[in-house]
Amino acid sequence: MRRLILAILLFVSSTTIALAQDSDVTNAQDALTLRAEEALETGRASADALSVLRKDLDDLRQQMFDIVDAGSIEARVIEVQLSALGPVPDDGSVETEGLAQKRKTLAQKLKQASQPIREAQARLSQVELLIHEVDQLIREKDRNRLFQRFPSVLWPGTIVKGIGKIESYGAGAGNELTEAMGRKEFKNARLERLSLAGFLGALGLFLIFYVRSLVGRFFDKKFEGSSGALRFFWVLMSSLSRLIVPLFGIVAIAGILPVLGVRASAADFAGHFVLQILFLLVFSNWLGHTLFSPFAPSRRLVRMDDEKALTGLRLCQALGFVEGIERFSETLGSVSFRSPETVSVVAAPIIVVAAVLLWRLAGLLHAGKLGVAVPGDQTALPSTDGFTSLNKIIVFVLRAVALISVPLVLLGYVYLARQISDAMVMTAANLGIALFLYSILTGSIRALTSKGSAESETTLPLIPFFVGLLIATLLLPVLAITWGARPSDVLEVWRILTVGADVGGMRLSLSVIFSLVFVFFVGVVITRWMQRGLRETVLPRTKMDAGAQNALITGLGYVGMTLSALIAVSVAGLNLSNLAVVAGALSVGIGFGLQTIVSNFVSGIILLIERPIAEGDWIEVSGHSGIVKKIAVRSTQIATFDKHDVIVPNQDLIGGAVKNMTLSSRMGRLIIPVGVAYGSDLEKTKEILETAAADEGSLVQHPAPSVLFRGLGDSSLDFELRCYLRDVDTMLSTQSDLLFRIYVDLSKAGIEIPFPQRDVNLRDLTVKHDKPGQERSGTE
Repeated sequence: MRRLILAILLFVSSTTIALAQDSDVTNAQDALTLRAEEALETGRASADALSVLRKDLDDLRQQMFDIVDAGSIEARVIEVQLSALGPVPDDGSVETEGLAQKRKTLAQKLKQASQPIREAQARLSQVELLIHEVDQLIREKDRNRLFQRFPSVLWPGTIVKGIGKIESYGAGAGNELTEAMGRKEFKNARLERLSLAGFLGALGLFLIFYVRSLVGRFFDKKFEGSSGALRFFWVLMSSLSRLIVPLFGIVAIAGILPVLGVRASAADFAGHFVLQILFLLVFSNWLGHTLFSPFAPSRRLVRMDDEKALTGLRLCQALGFVEGIERFSETLGSVSFRSPETVSVVAAPIIVVAAVLLWRLAGLLHAGKLGVAVPGDQTALPSTDGFTSLNKIIVFVLRAVALISVPLVLLGYVYLARQISDAMVMTAANLGIALFLYSILTGSIRALTSKGSAESETTLPLIPFFVGLLIATLLLPVLAITWGARPSDVLEVWRILTVGADVGGMRLSLSVIFSLVFVFFVGVVITRWMQRGLRETVLPRTKMDAGAQNALITGLGYVGMTLSALIAVSVAGLNLSNLAVVAGALSVGIGFGLQTIVSNFVSGIILLIERPIAEGDWIEVSGHSGIVKKIAVRSTQIATFDKHDVIVPNQDLIGGAVKNMTLSSRMGRLIIPVGVAYGSDLEKTKEILETAAADEGSLVQHPAPSVLFRGLGDSSLDFELRCYLRDVDTMLSTQSDLLFRIYVDLSKAGIEIPFPQRDVNLRDLTVKHDKPGQERSGTE
C-alpha cells in the first residue's frame, strides 16, 4: 500500500514539474513575443537593440520549426492505423459499429497528439511575422542614419568650428597623456616598460622586413625549381608568407601601447585601432604585390608594364592606409567628436583623398587587362571576354563611386559618402582576392589534368566556369555585407535556401535540389557508361546491323534518362501528386502549342522501333535524296550527294512516302540507254553490250544482265542495257565505266552512234520585188 501511495505521489510530482517547466517555457516565449510587439509599436529601440531582439526571435523560430518539422511519432503511428482502416464508406453503406468506434477513438487520439504541432505552427507563424516587421524597422533606422545630413564644409563657419573642437580635444588628450606619464607608478617602471616596448617594436620590424623577405625568397627558389601543379603550390605559399609573417610583426608592434601602461582614454582608444590600421597596411601591401607584382611579371594578374604595375602597388598601399585612417576617424567621431561640424571636417579630406585614389586606380585598370597568371609563362595570360567585361564593370563602378562620394561628403551626407567609399574599397579588395584564388585553382587543376599549356583549353574546358561559379557564390554574401546588408539578412537568405519554400505543396530547398541534381547526374553517367559498353563491347559481337544497334543504344538512353529522373524525384522526396491539377490545366495549352513537337517525337520513337530507315540508308523523301546520317527524336539528318545536310521532321518520314533504296538489300538495277545508227549490225551491238556488262566486276550475274531492243527512234535504233549492281552506292561510277567501255567497243566495231537528223523542205518560194525594176532571188 505504501509503495502504491509513493508511486502515485512520484507520478503527480513529476507531472507537476513537467507542467511547470512547460509553463515556464510558454511564459518565456510569450514574454519574448510581447517584448517584440512593444518594440515595434513604440519604434524607439536602437538598431543594435533590435538586432539582439531579432536574434532571440530567430532562435525561437528555429525551435518551433524543429518541432513542426519533426512532427509527432505518436501522431504518425495513429495516421498509419487510420489509413489501415480504409476510407469511410461514401456509397451509402454503413460500416460496423466496432470499426466506426475504433475510427472515432483513433481520430480523437490523433487530435490530441497533433496539438503540440498545431501550437508550434501557430507560434511559428507569429514569430515569422514579428521577424519580418523587425527587419523592416531595422532597415528603416539604417536608412535614416545613412541619409543623416551634417553641416557642409562648404558652409561658412563649419571648418572653423570643426577645427576648434579638434584642437580642444587634442589639447585635452595631450594633457591627459602628460598627466598619465607623470604618475608615480609609470615613472617607477618606466625603464622596464620602455625596454620591453623597444624589444616588441624591434621584433615587429624584424619580422616585417627581414623574416618576411627571407621566407619569401625560400619559397621563390622552390618555385623556380619545380614544375606543373607544384609551381602553383609554391606560388601560394610564397604569397601567403608575405601576409602571415608580417601579421606576427604587427601583433608585436600593437603590444607596445599596452606594455607602456599609459592609463589615459586617448591611449586606450588608440590602442584598439593600432592593430587594425597595421593589419590594413600589411594586407593592402600583400594585395598590391599579388595583383600587380611589379618585380615578378609572370605572376602579375593585371597585365601592364613594370612602371604601371609599381604605380598599382603604391595605389593599393595608399588605399589601405586611407581606409585605416577612415575607420579610426569614424569611430573617433562617434565616441569623442560629437560635434556635427567636427564629423564633417574630419571626414571630408579623407573621403576626397580616397576618391582620388579610386579614380587613379580605375584609370590604371582601364589601361591594363585582367588575366590568369601561369607562373613562368607571361605569354600564357589570355584575356578572356569574361575578364574583359569584368574589367570594364570594375572601372565604371570605381569612377562612379569616386564622382559620387565627393559631392555627397561636401554636401554633408557623411555617412552615405563613407558607406559608398568604404564599400568600394573593400569590394575592390575582395575582387582581388577572388581573382588570386581563381588563378591558383584553375591553374592547379589544369596542370594536374593536362601535360602542357597547349592542352589546357581542351582538357576539361568547363573548369574556369565551375571555379568562377564557386568563387562567385562564396563572394556574394561578403559583397552584400560590404554594401550594407546585415549578417542577419544573409543568414535569412541562407535559411530560405536550406529550409526551403513551399511550391505547389512541395518543399524545395537547397539540399533537395542538390540531391535531385546529383542523383540525376549519377543516373545519366551510368546510362552513358552502359551505352558505351554496349556500343564498344557487346553489340560488335552480335549479328545486328548498324541501324538496329543504334536503335537499341538510343532506346537504352531514353529508358535510362527516364529512370534517372524518377529515381531522383523519389530520393529528393518530392511528391508530384500535388502538381497533378496544375499539370492537367497546363497540359491542354501545352498540347496545342507543342503538338508538332510531340508528333515528331512519337514519330522518332516509331522510326527507332519499326526501323523503316536506318543510319547509312539511301533514301528519297520530300524531294531530297541522300544518305541518312542521324536519326534523332525530333528529326532526321540526311547528307545529300551535294554535301548538303537536310533536316527532315520525323513526321514527314512516317506520314509521307519515303523511297529507301537500301532497306532490304544493297542491290539495285542500272539501266543504260544506247542508240546506234540505222543500218548498224544489231547482233553485234547486242554482243558488245552483253560483253561489257559481263566484264564489269561491280555487277552481279544473277540475275544476268540483259539487252533489250526498245524501239526505232527518229535518228537511232534504241537499245537498253539492264543490269544489277552489288551495291547501289557504286551506281554512278559503274555507269561511267560501262559507257566508256561501250563507246570504245562500238567505235572499234564501226558502229556509229548517230546524232539527230532533220529534213528541211522549203515551199512557196516566189520572186519578190523590193522596188520597181529590181528582182530578188528566192534563195540567198
